[in-house]
Amino acid sequence: MGSRAGLIAGLVVILALVGVGLSTMKFEQVDEGERGIIITQGRVEGVQEPGLFFRPFAPFTSISVVNVRRQTRTAAQNVASSDKQLYDIDIQVDYSRLTSPEALQAAYGEIGVSDDQLNAFLDGFINDALKSASTQFTLDQALSDRGSFADRIRQFLTTPAGDGQRPPVAQLYVQLEAVKVLDIKVGDAYAQLLAEKANLEVQIETEEKRRQQIEAQQNNNLFQAEQEATVSLTREKGKTAASLEAANRDAQVRAIEGKYWRENPELYELRKRELMVEMLQNGNMWFLDPNTNVTLLLNQMSNDSSASSVIPVPAPTQPATEPATTP
Repeated sequence: MGSRAGLIAGLVVILALVGVGLSTMKFEQVDEGERGIIITQGRVEGVQEPGLFFRPFAPFTSISVVNVRRQTRTAAQNVASSDKQLYDIDIQVDYSRLTSPEALQAAYGEIGVSDDQLNAFLDGFINDALKSASTQFTLDQALSDRGSFADRIRQFLTTPAGDGQRPPVAQLYVQLEAVKVLDIKVGDAYAQLLAEKANLEVQIETEEKRRQQIEAQQNNNLFQAEQEATVSLTREKGKTAASLEAANRDAQVRAIEGKYWRENPELYELRKRELMVEMLQNGNMWFLDPNTNVTLLLNQMSNDSSASSVIPVPAPTQPATEPATTP
């Protein structure tokens, strides 16, 4: 009986221990994009990576699951530009928690693990950064360069506000993924001014293109005028050269005629006839172009006894003169 009672007592103890273990067991599934903060008796013991957490006999241990996925916050405000223009602006900030164990443990101790609490802190910083950034841009600059505006907001969120202070993202243990300006809405009066400005820019662009076309046409006309002037100058040079040649030939004829005429007029006429007879005695028939100056030809023949120096002129299609004959 005693051994049986001892066995029963042992089973009771085992069952009691199992019951205590089951009742104090900690079991938690940590998914991807999450981390588990292990807390024992109010102290952060460690960080559980994605996976299954199981610990028996842990009555004073708890798991706080933290969301480390990328999250998005939007903010809309009515702000004033540096040129005292009021407008509405919508921005978007993408962020995620830092995943290092040290950062998660520090964030748990300072701001907790609740997304709502984190977003409340972050919204305050975003609004302050938005107001500060808007005062550094005119409304025209904000409308035309949203990228610079978004960069300035990022700068305010990642830069300490003063000496000895941490940047907002460091205070919240988050990292910025992206900052975007979604929309900028202006009043009706300013919208009308923007429309008039756009129309004026179109007119200016049109006038500029028209001016360029006029300049191109003027340049083309100037080029044509230069070409025509060059052709005209070349033509006049040719005419002048021809006139000078004709005058030179005429002067030569007059000089030769004057020379022989002064010596003996009768002898001059006689010499012309003798030279013509010599031409015929060579056995050749000569055809003279109407433009050939006989005086120059005869003078050349008289100065050169070789008949080969005289170049006969081919007869035209219709002979201009009859063959020369002996008088």
